[in-house]
Amino acid sequence: RRPPRSTLFPYTTLFRSTLLIDLDLPLGDIALNLGLSGKYSTIDALQNATRLDSYFLSTLLQTYGDGLSVLAAPGQFVNMIANSKAIDKLIAVARREFDYVVVDSGSRLNFIDTDLYRDAVTIYMVTQTGVPELRNANRLIGQFPTKGRPQLQIVINRFTTSFNGLDDQTIAKALTRPADWKVPNDYITASRTQNTATPLAFKTTPISKVLRQMARSACGMAEIPEKKRWFFARS
Repeated sequence: RRPPRSTLFPYTTLFRSTLLIDLDLPLGDIALNLGLSGKYSTIDALQNATRLDSYFLSTLLQTYGDGLSVLAAPGQFVNMIANSKAIDKLIAVARREFDYVVVDSGSRLNFIDTDLYRDAVTIYMVTQTGVPELRNANRLIGQFPTKGRPQLQIVINRFTTSFNGLDDQTIAKALTRPADWKVPNDYITASRTQNTATPLAFKTTPISKVLRQMARSACGMAEIPEKKRWFFARS
């Protein structure tokens, strides 16, 4: 007899539970960025898809903080081509057990015919404002529907208003639409968080402000308005 859901996934009854899946195979680094080291990985789930259920999935996960479970990429290089049916099974089990399922699929498009994309609410395409990156983003945008689900949101990473002399209008023209999110360029902060395995959202930085707003938007929550600053001059 299997334990009840609250035992399999102990945070389910207390928090809005989230599962983070690293499908950026074979070189995903979510576990490294979070300072996690576990025995099992996404590969174990995909290779055992026929027996994958909520109980088996729970044995593969690592926990991080309150309400976050992680299915990490393998720590060793594993040359494996993910089977579409195995991915569909993993996504189906994950969606039954968690309130939110977040997947890092890397830069691969071979998942586009799986339930990972068909059942997604939002897909985030991350790019930068270099000419090659904008060109590739332009080519990829046409692969996604313009209406309905999944909703494509464009995220410009390491954004700066003076980068390569490209203004917002030029960037929007290259992308065929304005970007939905702009993550500020702060290499020092980003590098420090990777080296210390501390998520960006835990710090108060320009980057973390955008990430928190993105998270609230993904959960259907209203954005937090910017606090007004008041300045007083002494006479």
